[in-house]
Amino acid sequence: SSGFHRRSTLHGGWGLMRILITGAAGFIGYHLAVALNQSGHSLVLVDNLQRGRMDSEFKELINRPNVTYHEADLTESGVYESVGDGVEQVYHLAAINGTENFYNIPDQVLRVNVLSTLNLLEWARDRSVKILFSSTSETYAGTTRLMDGLIPTAEDVPLCIDDIQNVRWSYGASKILAEAAFYSYARVCPIQFSIIRYHNIYGPRMGFEHVMPQFLERILTAQLPLEVFGGIETRAFCHVRDAVAATRFVMDSPKTDGEVVHIGNSREEVAIRDLATLMLEMCGADTTLQIKEAPAGSVNRRCPDVSKLRELGYESQVSLREGLETMIPWYREHFERAGA
Repeated sequence: SSGFHRRSTLHGGWGLMRILITGAAGFIGYHLAVALNQSGHSLVLVDNLQRGRMDSEFKELINRPNVTYHEADLTESGVYESVGDGVEQVYHLAAINGTENFYNIPDQVLRVNVLSTLNLLEWARDRSVKILFSSTSETYAGTTRLMDGLIPTAEDVPLCIDDIQNVRWSYGASKILAEAAFYSYARVCPIQFSIIRYHNIYGPRMGFEHVMPQFLERILTAQLPLEVFGGIETRAFCHVRDAVAATRFVMDSPKTDGEVVHIGNSREEVAIRDLATLMLEMCGADTTLQIKEAPAGSVNRRCPDVSKLRELGYESQVSLREGLETMIPWYREHFERAGA
């Protein structure tokens, strides 16, 4: 028995709740918190601001009614006790991400990602909460490198570390260990959980270390012609509005308990050079692409199999062009404010 007795009977869903979000100042965490707050839920937001940002948007969010913010280190024992009682759902998004961090601070990547999860599971042992854990497509990156024919990739492929000496695996391995921890804890105590793996989520406020913001920075600051490294590699991008809606859908569905579900959009897999051309057109930049050699170790193709999410009842709504229309003005305003 999971101990859950407070689901609303309305449409088979949940009623208004007290919800904990870790990593709430980050990209997806912020957008998720805004959506949940607009639905009337009471939120407890936790972040240590190592990667999340205390910008004007997050400040506005934490000053809203029914929103409480804790700046806290989730690797400290007992830290979850500070959130208080009455939490019914936990969205666990806190993690150190970013390729540079995998190489520069791999010890911290492992420590933070694993300890924050283990501390959460210890806290949840005797509580009636459902936890949604944010994992990553990096958990099976080794598998897709070693085996052909696995793209689009389903949730049940073997998780494989193809080179344990490569510290890039500090991130992927931390998520594999965390996924295993949920199943291990649930074997011995009534923890209710679902695991999601995000695939190339984009949108306003996503930071500046990803391909879309990097293209926009060069376009909006007239660093032209636009440099594209490689460009034939393909990615399947998913707008943050869809990612948030799908995340909530997985959390609220009773069919996802104990399941791993991919969150992404497989309908518009696009070559990076075609993405660059589209962004130039949408920004009104009359220039050409300057194709350069792809970085060593670049992954040629990434695309999730999202049939499981579709069968549960959620389908992505936002097209790539529509998503970029929400994103370009945000970055244009940022670069103008910065005096670029």
